[in-house]
Amino acid sequence: MSPARRVALFLSALTLLAVLPASSGAKTSFKVSGRSVVSESAGLGRLEVAGDTAAVLQRDEGIVALLDVSDPSKPKVLGRYDDGAEDSFDGDLVFSKDGKWLIYARQTHQFSKDGIHVIDVSDPKSPQLASYAPGGGAYRIEYFEQAGAEWVVLLDAITGMVVYRFESTTGQLVPVHVDALPALKVGGPASAGLYFEPKDKGTGAPLLYVTTGKTGLQVYDFTDPTSPNIAGRWRDEIGLAEVEVRTEGKTRTVYAATEYWFNKQLVPEVIEIDASNLSKMKEVRRISLGAPADEASRIQGMALVGSELLVAHSTLGLRSFDAKGKATGAWASPGPQHEAAGVQGRPYTFDVEVAGGQVYTSDASSGTLTILRHLP
Repeated sequence: MSPARRVALFLSALTLLAVLPASSGAKTSFKVSGRSVVSESAGLGRLEVAGDTAAVLQRDEGIVALLDVSDPSKPKVLGRYDDGAEDSFDGDLVFSKDGKWLIYARQTHQFSKDGIHVIDVSDPKSPQLASYAPGGGAYRIEYFEQAGAEWVVLLDAITGMVVYRFESTTGQLVPVHVDALPALKVGGPASAGLYFEPKDKGTGAPLLYVTTGKTGLQVYDFTDPTSPNIAGRWRDEIGLAEVEVRTEGKTRTVYAATEYWFNKQLVPEVIEIDASNLSKMKEVRRISLGAPADEASRIQGMALVGSELLVAHSTLGLRSFDAKGKATGAWASPGPQHEAAGVQGRPYTFDVEVAGGQVYTSDASSGTLTILRHLP
């Protein structure tokens, strides 16, 4: 048998193993639609999808790649944004509602290009920097429309939570509010989370759910984005990361992942919180992934699809759970892994997003973006 044939058979076996159920007995609920090796030298981080365009961060290079995903079986890179910084580390991404702007919360090792980069992606083949707001520390970012205007919320390790009015005609950011305390409450994208609900079914108000590595969960009433008010909070002393919210009638369920940046002894698990009464939120259950507490084992991203919660775990891959916290499916990338990606010898699932009936996931080791079909 030729060496090329051996390699082909080996990769086929890896692909088969990647879609087999986890040892928990969960059935497979994902099928690969298509994939693209976005970077052959760096791993991928946070990703966002707007219409037929996906944006994914080449996290160790600080480069944002834009892909055409109109055909899920053949995603292809259209263009890239590169600011030239040589001390890249991480960051977060969000599109504006019209898809013209990509707002990139930038993180570097030496603070050289930290802050918000607003990128004009109206031509995804040639993305252009429209404005830059310097910052300090690591970031999570959210965009939303409220009170007849557009807004951007940034979580900054040094400044805290910063609210900007976004000028969509020019791409400029105007700071309007700062929640400065406590400092250093955000250590990285996997030590914090943001979730915006435009109109809460219970209160009728726009709510922003904020989790950080130091201060648990806070829920802000954003009726006036220039002066948001705390509507509820849970466990100020615990660190939380990625957050998703499901609202059914007057029942609010918050899913928050344990963080890793400030406390690497925390076991990676999802805490389910009953937030129906914002003044008396309470823990319902903890969804365990059966993974140890170590630097390489952490929850990086989450997404809701129907009644299921999708969890992107660094070393275990993508897992799904039903509304009762029971495992329903598993999938893991077969690689290959790049030595320059920072995590060698195994796949490293970083983020998951759901858009247009497809599930998107990024790998921080292989530099691969994979599009999956969710099979309920």
